[in-house]
Amino acid sequence: MPIPPRQGDQRSGTSLTWILFPSVILVMVMTFMAVQVLGIVPDAGTVSLVERMDPGNLAREASANLPLILLIAVLMMGGIFVALRLGLRPLRQISELAAGIGPVTISQRLPLSAAPREIAPLVAAFNSTLDRLEAGWRAQREFSANAAHELRTPLASLRAQVESLLEPEDRRDAIEEFERLGRLITQLLALAEADSGEDVRKENFDLVALARSLASDMASGIVAGGRSIAFDSETDRWMCLGAPGLVEVAIRNLIENAVRHAPAGSEIALSVDGSGRLAVSDDGPGVPKAFRTRLFERFSKADAQGPGAGLGLSIVRRVMTVHGGEARYDPAASGARFLLDFSGRGAAR
Repeated sequence: MPIPPRQGDQRSGTSLTWILFPSVILVMVMTFMAVQVLGIVPDAGTVSLVERMDPGNLAREASANLPLILLIAVLMMGGIFVALRLGLRPLRQISELAAGIGPVTISQRLPLSAAPREIAPLVAAFNSTLDRLEAGWRAQREFSANAAHELRTPLASLRAQVESLLEPEDRRDAIEEFERLGRLITQLLALAEADSGEDVRKENFDLVALARSLASDMASGIVAGGRSIAFDSETDRWMCLGAPGLVEVAIRNLIENAVRHAPAGSEIALSVDGSGRLAVSDDGPGVPKAFRTRLFERFSKADAQGPGAGLGLSIVRRVMTVHGGEARYDPAASGARFLLDFSGRGAAR
């Protein structure tokens, strides 16, 4: 994904054409003066240097040759403009390729053969920087995935031992902590998979069927917690190209987020409209306005003492970025409502 420019970098510099325009005028003036000084005029033999350099004479000569001077100036400016456009075309193409490089496409490199000789060292240095960034990116991703995998087995073993040693009245708190650690490990694995981007195998899947199946699978646990869940769709099918496993993780995160923040007796609604936008909403307290700008940031939580790790919504956003869609919070009159926009990545059938 391309990185947006910083606020102070949004204003572009001066065009080379406008930088060279004063130079053209200066060259024209100096050429005119040289012609007068050197006497390269038809009547050079009858006019002295002092007379040729007289301001009045210079004004008359300039006025008499003004059409020719303007024609030469226009031709020079036109030639400079065409030369710059043609000469800078490879640089513009390389800039467009560089703007398209992001976390998902970090393995791409700028073509050195297409770069003009003068900027080839800059392109080579940029590619070397991407090599180092990609190495660090992959190392971080692999570390998260490997650490999460390695923690699963000892955590399950430790949980079994603790449950066997504790008294029944003490097990509840311990089980809640183990479940929290288990969710954190699952989120880290999902985040590592979403960050892989280009490595994710994509296939055609039905968004409506996936959402309906997930709502059905999670219904028993939600009802057992004193809440209800409803599913509705304006279309029978919405076919998407992507990774259904990742999309399921994103939807599950939104539903679990609603379960954690909505009080008992609340209803969680899951719906898909005719444009391929999936919504998860609840009638709980909603999201504080002061926190909405940081909703999708990693490790960001409205309640610092809450049970979550602050990764769920950041994973949702990352999954949607991989699929070319958008995850956003949709303010509602009551409760919270989140949208996953697949409208540009599929179609109803």
